[in-house]
This record gives sequence, C-alpha cells and structure tokens, in this order.
Amino acid sequence: NNSAIHGDQPPNSTRTGPRKHIEYGHDMTDDLEWYCLRTKPRNERITSNMLKVETGVEVFCPFVRFERARRSGKLWVTEAMFPGYVFAKFRYVSQNRHVRAGRGVVKIVTFGDIPARVAPEIINELRNAVQDQETIVIQPGIEVGEEVNVISGPFRGLRAVVSRVMPARERVAVLL
Repeated sequence: NNSAIHGDQPPNSTRTGPRKHIEYGHDMTDDLEWYCLRTKPRNERITSNMLKVETGVEVFCPFVRFERARRSGKLWVTEAMFPGYVFAKFRYVSQNRHVRAGRGVVKIVTFGDIPARVAPEIINELRNAVQDQETIVIQPGIEVGEEVNVISGPFRGLRAVVSRVMPARERVAVLL
C-alpha cells in the first residue's frame, strides 16, 4: 500500500503538492554532518571518487592492506576497512537526493526511518589511524614474546604472550 508514503493520494496519482518524506525525522537539520552510505559490492573506491566529482561532498573511505594466503603463495591485498560502506559529509535535507543518485550508492544507511549520522569524533579517530593515504598496512606475522588479545573461543578477552609461532599451520602457542 503506497498510502503511507504518498499521504492520502491513491497509487498512480498525479499529485501536485510536495511529497511527505519519511526519512526527514523531527530532528533533521540541514547542518553539514557525516553519514554512512551503502555501496555496491567492492565499489567503495569508485563510489568515493564519483561522489567527490559528481556531488562535491567530502568522502572518507578507509582501506586496509594485508597479506593473504593463496594457493600460489602469499599476496598483498587492499580492501575497504568497512566493505560495502563509505562515509560522506553533506547537508542531508538539501543534498540527500544528489548523494543517493551518485553512481555506486545503494542507499543512505538508516536506523528505522532516520538517517544514521556518524559522530565527527569517530571519523577523526579513523583518519588518525590511517594517516594520509586512507590506508592502514597490517604487518604480517606475530613474533614470539608479543602480547596478544584472544578474540574468540573459551579464552576470549584474555591477554596472552606468544611463546611459539607455528607458521606452517598459521597458529601460535600462547602463555596465559
């Protein structure tokens, strides 16, 4: 039923007045703010560049560079830190249609009907972590004596010290 979107107008109506926009919450302003955008799969870099050129909005899309094991050996790859998402700073009320129409943009992320704003502190923290080129290089390998955090399994949350590296199996022994 389209009546929730178009008010009391029947479907296929030639409505002349302004449409009700569900995405404009009560607290929506036209301030310059950061939002999270969903992109087409593996199109984060292209979408970022197109948004900058086509709409002139500021876009931030951090990447990670790391070593991945392949059958043919290890290979360095670069991927989006948040696959399928980019951050864009724009005035929602006046620019959301242009941003949503950008090549590669699937949608502006929402919580219910309200666009998900991203706090500038989060963007600044990410920017500080990635430095200039928007890419974090994750150095391969863990060394004996290095302190690690266990992130899964029954010892999740514990800190441990690496006592032995077993590279053939990509595992480590730790001292808890």
